[in-house]
Amino acid sequence: MAEINNFSGKKCLVTGAGRGIGRAVVAELCARGATVYAVSKNPENLKALKKEFPNVIPVCVDLSKPEEIGKALEPIETLDCLINNAGVIEPAEMLQVSAESFDRQFNVNVKAALIVSQIVAKKMIERGEGGSIVNISSINAQRPALGIGLYSCTKAALDMLTKSLAMELGHHKIRVNSVNPASVLTDMSSTESYDDEGKVKMQAHHDRLLSRTPTQTLWMPVGDVVNAVLFLASNATSQITGQCLGIDGGYLAH
Repeated sequence: MAEINNFSGKKCLVTGAGRGIGRAVVAELCARGATVYAVSKNPENLKALKKEFPNVIPVCVDLSKPEEIGKALEPIETLDCLINNAGVIEPAEMLQVSAESFDRQFNVNVKAALIVSQIVAKKMIERGEGGSIVNISSINAQRPALGIGLYSCTKAALDMLTKSLAMELGHHKIRVNSVNPASVLTDMSSTESYDDEGKVKMQAHHDRLLSRTPTQTLWMPVGDVVNAVLFLASNATSQITGQCLGIDGGYLAH
């Protein structure tokens, strides 16, 4: 099982790398010897990441703009693994979702994941040595939550993208899986920017979530998510593909 801890010589790309889960994944990949391309739209986050991890190669691009993705990523060498972590969540009841919010969330959560995967997978195929793609999804792909229904839709689409890519790329020895965590305490999950009504609704959602979680854990440890990502990205999982791995304290088993 040494493969899980050793990414020496491996080349990886992580989107949404400037904060939260993405940043934690970058840190662990660097610690295990990987060369990491860190993708973020925030230059300050990338600057801080580069300062802490000098071997990181920063790539500044806004993944909500499809026309910019190819320009930024096409020059990158062939990779061994891709972590599609970038995500957007804009809380709103379904009857209040605007067309603009729909586009923003689907552009980043689904379209960008596909475009980045296409760029990376085509180069993997040309090299002929396989590879691994891990998408960061959510338990909301299977259990929609009040107030973030559209986000749940994007994650359901991402899970189906995971399975579709796994079916099409398997004969190239490219594995595609997703990690589906419950709530993880990051700045993306903070309710500070919500209005009072939004905060009340999210608290009610958290109460329901906790009541249905066998381990009675509301916030999943970031380390658990990172370990699952690295497990699926490693050479130790050559026959695991097309899977959506819940990290949820047993919530989906309820």
